[in-house]
Amino acid sequence: MNSIYKYFVLIYLVISVHSYASVTIEEIQPIKFPSIIKNQNRSTIVLVNWKGNIGKATNSDLFDFVYHEGRYKVYSNTERPIVITVTSINNSPGIKLKSFKVRYKNKTYKSFPTAALVNPGSKGIVIKIGAKMVANKNTTAGSKQPQYLIQIDEQ
Repeated sequence: MNSIYKYFVLIYLVISVHSYASVTIEEIQPIKFPSIIKNQNRSTIVLVNWKGNIGKATNSDLFDFVYHEGRYKVYSNTERPIVITVTSINNSPGIKLKSFKVRYKNKTYKSFPTAALVNPGSKGIVIKIGAKMVANKNTTAGSKQPQYLIQIDEQ
């Protein structure tokens, strides 16, 4: 019985010594789209790029000028490469977020998942995100809060 106990303790010690890698994402600010005047006969498009500017694809009049890019600080406790994925949650009927662009370490990425990126390390790196919001012509007027998901994993 005593040898079984020692064997169990040895297995437990080996398992408990294992450390787990983690990536931490700290939201500084999510993408903020301006209030707009919806087009009546066609889809309404608003593009806020990763620099925080309104893009040329925008085809609507702005009702206000309150908008900015999304900014997130990313940390890791290892040196393994990372994968970034950004997707629309599609939580607002008739509205889609698409054409995401992520600025990471002085390079812009526009297709996801994007793999084999340099790890941000324990000091962290700020990433910037822009996106295009498209409201179809049948979308009802009113306040909308389209959401997106940022997932960053270590490889």
